[in-house]
Amino acid sequence: MAKEITSDQNKSNETYINVISSITGSAASQVDGVVSVTYGNTKSGSRNKKGKNKAVDVVIYDNKFAKIEISVNIYYGYVIPVVVCKLQEKIKQEIEKSTFYKVSSVNVNVVGIIAGN
Repeated sequence: MAKEITSDQNKSNETYINVISSITGSAASQVDGVVSVTYGNTKSGSRNKKGKNKAVDVVIYDNKFAKIEISVNIYYGYVIPVVVCKLQEKIKQEIEKSTFYKVSSVNVNVVGIIAGN
């Protein structure tokens, strides 16, 4: 049996999605090798209201778990799997420290490699 979601709960979830997106972007900027969080071609093809692809996509379910998908550019010369692993760990750590949500997954899409450091 599905739970009915009230408009107040929907607004609350939307607020938390925005907060988690902000925390995710901030955490990504702290990881060595990440150039930027970017609007890329995400696997889910998620689009915001203006029709652009989202750089960070957050899904909250069961009112206690968050699933995150982020698109980034990485500097040339960095080992991509190492940077992605550090990014996943940093995002999970920051979200769980700053909110009451547990992170179920962090999917990272490397959209581009940028020359120069």
